Amino acid sequence: MLSMVSIIEALITGLILGALYSLASLGLSLVFGVLDVINFAHGDMIMLASYIVFLVVMATGQLWLSLLVSVITFTALGLLLYFGLIHRLIGKEPLIQIAITVGLGLVLQNIALALFRAEPKALPTSPFPFGIHIGPVSISANRLFVAVISVALIAIVQLYLSKTKYGLASLAVVENREAAWLVGINVPLIYALTFTIGVVLSAIAGFLWMLIGNVDPYLGVIFGLICWIIVALAGLGSVSGILVSGIIVGLLDGLGSLFLTPSGKYIPIYIAFILTVWLRPRGLFGRR
Repeated sequence: MLSMVSIIEALITGLILGALYSLASLGLSLVFGVLDVINFAHGDMIMLASYIVFLVVMATGQLWLSLLVSVITFTALGLLLYFGLIHRLIGKEPLIQIAITVGLGLVLQNIALALFRAEPKALPTSPFPFGIHIGPVSISANRLFVAVISVALIAIVQLYLSKTKYGLASLAVVENREAAWLVGINVPLIYALTFTIGVVLSAIAGFLWMLIGNVDPYLGVIFGLICWIIVALAGLGSVSGILVSGIIVGLLDGLGSLFLTPSGKYIPIYIAFILTVWLRPRGLFGRR
């Protein structure tokens, strides 16, 4: 018999995972919404970022330095990928986009397999090695930190989109690319900026993941599937929708871990995804 404490802790874990999943999905949603490019390498970028965090921490012992290195590296990587590959995919058939980005993901995955094999890697220490107790319920301080930072970054992205010149231009491109061109918006610049922001968000998500989990070459497959499910649940055009959908997926993940086997814990997530696509093809909050 499961105790009420176990159920409450599973729900809290689900909320925390949901916040992180939302942050990881936000970059994918921005790229898909603004550039209209299907990026199946997104999860593998999170995997790559997690490995960079691991390597920097093992080499220097500096956790926060690993975040700085990841952000700088992925800023450069985002620009390199956009100008070297992604901008050529804009306007192409979805099958071409899928083939190229799946190929990119496989390259990243196989590089990780060659360097690290399939052995999971975790950080040797944690920044907050203590728990927070509320009665009989215990919450990891690391997990709480991950949730707070994830929600804060999502709020910052929302402010960027709604209050800044380039953010509003991005929303205009989402609504109507041709009209955006006509009113003088530098659409290629918006494309490059949005893709780079999406890649940097994946780097931060990889860093936060390493505070509560471990990384192996197949982490990108799991993250990629979860991120696409969240984007499909939320639909395009709503940052808050990404957060709500991420929390739904996180709660299903937490409860699945409690009631189902490790290999079957994602079944409720897939069922929710299928029902949403069937009943609301535009997603729960999407405008298109």
